[in-house]
Amino acid sequence: MSFLAKVYDVELRNIMKKFQNNVVVQDFNLQVEQGEFVSFLGPSGCGKTTTLNMIAGFLEPDGGDLLIKGQRMNGVPPYKRELGMVFQTYSLFPHMTVAENIAYGLKLRKVNKAEMKERVDRVLSLVKLPNVADRYPKQLSGGQRQRIAIARALVIEPSLLLLDEPLSNLDAKLREELRDELKRLHHEIGVTTIFVTHDQEEALSLSDRIVVLNHGFVEQIGTPLEIYNEPASEFVHTFIGKTNRLEGEVVEVNGDRLTVRTNEGLLIHAAKQTRKFAPNQKVIAFVRPEKIQLSATESNEAENNVKGELQIASFLGSYTECEVKVGGNTLSVKVQKLIDKATEQEAAKGIVCYWKAEDVLIMPTERG
Repeated sequence: MSFLAKVYDVELRNIMKKFQNNVVVQDFNLQVEQGEFVSFLGPSGCGKTTTLNMIAGFLEPDGGDLLIKGQRMNGVPPYKRELGMVFQTYSLFPHMTVAENIAYGLKLRKVNKAEMKERVDRVLSLVKLPNVADRYPKQLSGGQRQRIAIARALVIEPSLLLLDEPLSNLDAKLREELRDELKRLHHEIGVTTIFVTHDQEEALSLSDRIVVLNHGFVEQIGTPLEIYNEPASEFVHTFIGKTNRLEGEVVEVNGDRLTVRTNEGLLIHAAKQTRKFAPNQKVIAFVRPEKIQLSATESNEAENNVKGELQIASFLGSYTECEVKVGGNTLSVKVQKLIDKATEQEAAKGIVCYWKAEDVLIMPTERG
């Protein structure tokens, strides 16, 4: 009896890339299912764009195998890979109209004029710009130009869509709008998509799975919830969102519950820990700012209550970000309410930060 190996839309097997003696991607393994939206997330220089360029065929891997639809792509030029790519810069031809820009890939494929017009009109409607076909790129806003770049990638009906930080040149409001458009487009079309970004919010909101990269290595692959709530390393936890980091050592272990004494003397209770710890082990306790509440008195609902002094309260629209000095630490706290000047002055004299034991993540102190 023979068993056929599962065919993925994209598969990376031990991919490695170096420039001279500098290894920029190492031992990269990934399987992307049909219709998945996968994001490569990490700081500048972590290898995410290099990996995307290898999938596109603009760079050749120096080790490992790269497969698309089960076919080995090492050495296959980009134009034979049947994929669409959207770059950070719009890369539109300034002397061509919007319609001509979008149709460029169809002309290379010798699609007849009637079908070409129908497909151009369809993608313009899809990106919600049905009336700009006769305009030139300079007559469009930045957000409109990026939509046209996406339309040009989609019009060839690729089996794989690659997006290289397509929102990074836009202002905050446009980024948010186009991010929502990308999510809508993916739901409507269902094309397998690989998206490169250094923006955590983009990755969390758009992705089915996220690949977190650091110095060319894969730190973790998981769903947005897994990446945020169950980070595999300190790097993942501190890179994804904001957190409070408190170093200390374990003083008591009771099943999945721990008590940690920080270096500054705070006792922190943690529950539902998946890792195993031992007494006297050096650890780091993490608490997300949104998990901490503020009160004038101690809470009976939370195992962790610490007294501090409010230093700064910054109103940021949907929440107020506070800095509270607790012993030798400063805790970042996000609360869903406005703190007025009178409350701020009162809290500067003394306030209680409280949070549940289940909201504390304990990790072993990383070495090297």
